[in-house]
Amino acid sequence: MRLTFVKPLVERVLRDPNSQWTVQGFGFLRTYFGGPDNPKEFRLNVWDSRLSVPNVSTIHDHPWHFDSLIVAGRFSNQRYLMVADLDEPPALDPVPSIARHFAYTTIKTGEGGGMEKTPVRYAILKPWAVEPYNPGDTYHQESDEIHETLFTDGCVTLNKRTKVGDGEHARVFWPAGTEWVDAEPRPATPAEVAAVVENALKGF
Repeated sequence: MRLTFVKPLVERVLRDPNSQWTVQGFGFLRTYFGGPDNPKEFRLNVWDSRLSVPNVSTIHDHPWHFDSLIVAGRFSNQRYLMVADLDEPPALDPVPSIARHFAYTTIKTGEGGGMEKTPVRYAILKPWAVEPYNPGDTYHQESDEIHETLFTDGCVTLNKRTKVGDGEHARVFWPAGTEWVDAEPRPATPAEVAAVVENALKGF
């Protein structure tokens, strides 16, 4: 019932030439809408690996809680448990199949954001079981839950967001011994919008 109501509205946004899209470096187009007092309460994501920044650091948390509805395509959420929070990299590697070492810090999110003067720390993250979702499924994510998104090209998700704190800062994680690769948003080109939306509409 819920998807039956939402899907035609989402399709209208996808087909609207006046929709304003940005590219997020994890690999998706995004656009926002909401009331005058919260114009970014809802975010529509259209996932496509062609938009991913090469070697982008994908593990992160958020400056808001959100509830997500899978509108089209196949989608999975991978959450992580931080089993150690350290000032320095640990001397011994954990068992790779169970947990891995990461560096992490806090960044300012959104356009014009990036790494600030917060210290880099180290963590051992243990993955939970992957959560697969299909169209019509929903899931909830708390702001401080560490996760990354696994998706098929053309997947469309709709998020309802609730700001936490200043709504601008989140943690990002990358494998220890490597460099963080930013997923900073940027304006989408008309060609990118046309190609990604056309592919997503195949699932409608």
